[in-house]
Amino acid sequence: MSDTPSEINAAIISANLVALHARLKLGLAMTTAASRAMTEDNQNLAMGSIIDLERIIPECDALYRTILLLHRSRDMVVAEGGVA
Repeated sequence: MSDTPSEINAAIISANLVALHARLKLGLAMTTAASRAMTEDNQNLAMGSIIDLERIIPECDALYRTILLLHRSRDMVVAEGGVA
């Protein structure tokens, strides 16, 4: 049995959601550590805790945009004779 384009699209969206969730959880852990450091008056540690957000936030944005693009392209697959 072969997967329909719609099923493949859904699987790709699902995989991207898992990746986005993992990146957001990492960002949450970083910001939690930074907040904790600030309550302990350790601003340098707080900044060090979030420095990798500079990389993670664009990754999250790319995953988010990919998910939306795949969702929106689902309508094109259906219009071209695919199965919704």
